[in-house]
Amino acid sequence: MRLAKYSHRKLLGLFSRDVVLTLDSIKEALGTTSKATVFRKLKSLGHRASYSHAGKYHTLDELASYNKYGIWSFNQIYFSQQGSLVDTLEAIINKSQEGYFASELQTLVHVRVFNALTQLVVSGRVLREQIAGEYLYIPKVLGTDQLARRKQSIMLCACKEEKVLIPGFGSEVVTDCLQTFLSILDERQKRLYLGLESMKLGHGGDLRLSQLTGINVKTIAKGRRELSSKNITPGRIRKVGSGRSSIKKN
Repeated sequence: MRLAKYSHRKLLGLFSRDVVLTLDSIKEALGTTSKATVFRKLKSLGHRASYSHAGKYHTLDELASYNKYGIWSFNQIYFSQQGSLVDTLEAIINKSQEGYFASELQTLVHVRVFNALTQLVVSGRVLREQIAGEYLYIPKVLGTDQLARRKQSIMLCACKEEKVLIPGFGSEVVTDCLQTFLSILDERQKRLYLGLESMKLGHGGDLRLSQLTGINVKTIAKGRRELSSKNITPGRIRKVGSGRSSIKKN
């Protein structure tokens, strides 16, 4: 009993000094070759095995400073409040707002995740959906909400990129001048001009110009169709009969 008590204090001293220990150093500190004895002692101290390096390293919860994902590292050795890599990935996915791609998860946990993610999917603990050639990992519960939010985010990012890539409208000066120019045009002139620019851009031009100018994409499409038809009446903004009805005086 005295040996066990002494070894227990010695083990705490080693953790306080080195923070992270291998199984062999723990055996030496406890004066035993039994893995069962080692893990019994570690469990009583509240320990964690690393999810990196094949679980070779051990530390104590009281020494770790976990981030918001429940992960802590020491000298490139990674530990998790969840314990294993599989449980760690499941917890991160379940708490996400838009799910995670494998590449994103690998960046968070700093180790390869393919095998662990496959295990989660096969066991039915998480779901995955393919988006643009890559799998998005989402939880079983409310996963459809996360999938919808991720699709919306991807679409918004794509729109922002397209907005910047419009030929001839890359600089802020040109964009400001465009807005000034549009402000002096009437309704028909705006849609005809933007319709012409859309035709020059080709596929997707209506949407990209709408994002740049704030003018409704349907208005730009209408201007493009009017130009294509070559049926334009000079000087008239609206079709005959459109607009507000005249007020008749009695």
